[in-house]
Amino acid sequence: MKTIPRFERIISLVDEKGFLSVNELSRLCDVSEMTIRRDLQQLDAQKQLHRTHGGAISFHAATPVMNENGADGLAPEAEVLLVDQVDVLIATSVNPYYDGLLIDRASKKKIPIIAESIEMPNQLTSVAVDNYQAGVDLGQWVGQHLAEQGLEKVYLLDLTFHQPNTQNRSRGFIDGLKDTCQSEVVLSINAQSRYAMAYQLAYDALTVYPQINLIFAINDTTAKGAIKACRALNINPDRMNVIPFGLEGDTLINELLAEDTYCKVGLAMFPEIVSFTCVEAAIAAFNQKPLPEKYVTPHVVLTAKTLTDYYSRTSDGWELNWEYARRHLNIPIKPEQDTPRSTSNLPGQIGFLVPFTEHEWYKNLIRQVKAYAGQYGIGVQVIDAEQNVRDEVEIRRRQIANKAATLIQPGDVVLVDGGPIAAYLAEELKQKRDITVITDSVVVFDTLNHTPGITLISTGGTLRHSSQMLVGPTAEGALKELRADKLFLMVSGITLDFGLSHHTISEISMKQAMIRSAREVILLADHTSFGEEAGIQVAPLTVIHRLVTDDALPPSIRLNISKTGVQIMLA
Repeated sequence: MKTIPRFERIISLVDEKGFLSVNELSRLCDVSEMTIRRDLQQLDAQKQLHRTHGGAISFHAATPVMNENGADGLAPEAEVLLVDQVDVLIATSVNPYYDGLLIDRASKKKIPIIAESIEMPNQLTSVAVDNYQAGVDLGQWVGQHLAEQGLEKVYLLDLTFHQPNTQNRSRGFIDGLKDTCQSEVVLSINAQSRYAMAYQLAYDALTVYPQINLIFAINDTTAKGAIKACRALNINPDRMNVIPFGLEGDTLINELLAEDTYCKVGLAMFPEIVSFTCVEAAIAAFNQKPLPEKYVTPHVVLTAKTLTDYYSRTSDGWELNWEYARRHLNIPIKPEQDTPRSTSNLPGQIGFLVPFTEHEWYKNLIRQVKAYAGQYGIGVQVIDAEQNVRDEVEIRRRQIANKAATLIQPGDVVLVDGGPIAAYLAEELKQKRDITVITDSVVVFDTLNHTPGITLISTGGTLRHSSQMLVGPTAEGALKELRADKLFLMVSGITLDFGLSHHTISEISMKQAMIRSAREVILLADHTSFGEEAGIQVAPLTVIHRLVTDDALPPSIRLNISKTGVQIMLA
């Protein structure tokens, strides 16, 4: 795509979405992330959009700040994520690492958190089914049904997941099954809540253990993988049962009603009720109203005969019969049927942090949350959990670069290594004057080229296209003739025992040569590099004089590093 049409597409996409990350723009425009970063820099200078750390936002979506004269303006380098633009956050726990970043970000912005499915630290409340009891109820129904069918023994394949809620589903189902029939757990495997993984694991398990006659799946996505495996192996549906915990969308509901199906029963968690409860809890949190520790949403074991009591088929798919549900289910927050809600004090934006955007559960929840919140003019920002973390890390890397740049004084000769923080540091160095920069990074060299007040020296050498680094004897030989006041070093892994390590052999000798050429070695590393041993040691930790990192690095690790004599600076 040529430059001008690409600029127009970028502006159009950002205006449409409000915010897009560098990764998303790279994919949508079919160019590299480095090209997108350069485009955003030019478009920001032209006042076409507002460049942020990790992406860009439309001027219409940017967070206003107050200028010295009191007028609204835009912070020149605002650190904006989608999560920063919401008033309340509905979030599902993914793992402790993701949760830690999210909680830290939300706490700094004073954004209340409503936990969906899994409890998490700093939540105001959680909205979830009683996973263990629901599993027991489902297991008891299945065990009793199979016993009535004359099955002498059940051989179970449990397709589970590592999260506490899904572990409770499996444990409850197994306990309920044992209460009502003779059963044996042949395998319990983490299917990673992914369709392809569930298919492969089920296929392999059924091939090795042909006696398996029951598969429990902790959600619809896992169940669909198991059903595909059964069909691929031509297993007779009369001798196999696939039991989903969820009935999250149309696919498994239709499967339940099909002839010759492996799915004869499933547990409904009612995403319609969960989404309604999440939005109501978010509105209450925004108004600082007291909330219970947990909203327990209902569950029901459904078969083809009982499904139509709760659901009706429409032209748009299956819809919940709210009137029947209100009469027969214990809904934690009763929908207001007669009294209209006041719209005077509502959040402008609710964020919905989603870990698995491909799951029907989350597709359904997103649709329902948007529909219910939209009735009151509340916007909904859907945030991909993995992308949010990537963007958060990019912000922290930019902050590290900003802090590192404060260490450089006029007259300094600095060596700048290549790595994930290098491009950000080069941007910061463009504001410096009367310095000499030596680098083996093509990205750093290109960024600083033609910058007034900077003497720029390339080490030369052989170009590694994948990392845009110059390596080899020529580059190493150049460093023997040079002496730098400060080296800004970047590596792949950092541990106390193994020290500094890196994954690319050809770059390691360059890093070692840089260390020998510098009077002061300053390591730039965000928290994701710590605790990793990248395979090949660059140097022991003791070669470092200073470490510039972010505050997500745990205090215990910072303390142990400080004991080695390294001075730590937090960005």
